[in-house]
Amino acid sequence: MQGFLRTLAVAGLVSASFMGQSVPGGAADKLTVAHSTWIGYGALYIAKEKGYFDEAGVDVELKIIEASSDAIAAMQGGQIEASASSVDNFALFSGNGAKLSVIMSLDESHGGDGIVAKKEIAELSDLKGRTVAVQKGSVSQFILSQALDKAGLQLADVNAIDMKSGDAGAAFVAGRVDAAVTWQPWLSKAAATDFGRILIDTSTMPGVVVDAIAVHPDYLKDHKKEVQAFVKAYYKGIDFLKADPAAGKEIIARNLKMTPDALEATWKDVRFFDRTDNAAFFGTGGDSAAKQLVKNAGEFYTRIGVLKKAPDADTVVNAGAELADE
Repeated sequence: MQGFLRTLAVAGLVSASFMGQSVPGGAADKLTVAHSTWIGYGALYIAKEKGYFDEAGVDVELKIIEASSDAIAAMQGGQIEASASSVDNFALFSGNGAKLSVIMSLDESHGGDGIVAKKEIAELSDLKGRTVAVQKGSVSQFILSQALDKAGLQLADVNAIDMKSGDAGAAFVAGRVDAAVTWQPWLSKAAATDFGRILIDTSTMPGVVVDAIAVHPDYLKDHKKEVQAFVKAYYKGIDFLKADPAAGKEIIARNLKMTPDALEATWKDVRFFDRTDNAAFFGTGGDSAAKQLVKNAGEFYTRIGVLKKAPDADTVVNAGAELADE
């Protein structure tokens, strides 16, 4: 039960960090967007470098914060205005008390995230009793939970060690853990070792990992025009990437400090969302893919005891649906 109890403790600490924070919503000179090092967020840099945000009248600052818990806590406290993360992560933090509104979807992981393991771990059920590096309260935990659930296991059945996703991949490649939940390029690095393999990745888990951007509801209320302009400018960045992939990739690789070869090796693992994908994800009402993902994540985390109550899907994603229609 130790791994499970530690997960509950982390969830409780994150929830507590949202209490007593100042509420965003006043005048802001910048719209600061925090994100982790993942190529799915790369089009943000295209929109910024090509001047689309400036043209739209929005002063955007992009800030790398690897841990989603740190980024969302900073957003709750008003230190930043927006956070990029996975939709399931937003559901988890919303259920723990965070006030947030998803404003648009960015991409879907299609093999970019997964679980690496020693070669003697032939299937997911073999993870029982093994040491698994995984970042608690993140999309990595959600992937692990979903995978274990399919194998008839729970988080308590593995010896989970809390590590940021990149650190988890590095720990596995160094031979310090039996398995790790990580992303590219660590999936490929693990598969290239003489002892490791990719046990499962998101290419076989469609719709599980969708990245998006959220802001505090009070910020959205007071800065709706800026948010609308930000969303439209971002999709100009996506249009540029489609029209000139080579130039777009160069901008992404340079800003994320990746070599061109490293970027190419992981490019197939992400599917960027354009305006049409965004509108389809949020739908025009009813049980959209966005709402269903929030519900699935909330119900799952509630069932395993990480959340006491699932978040309200309408509250989390309704802003995204409204903005997608504009």
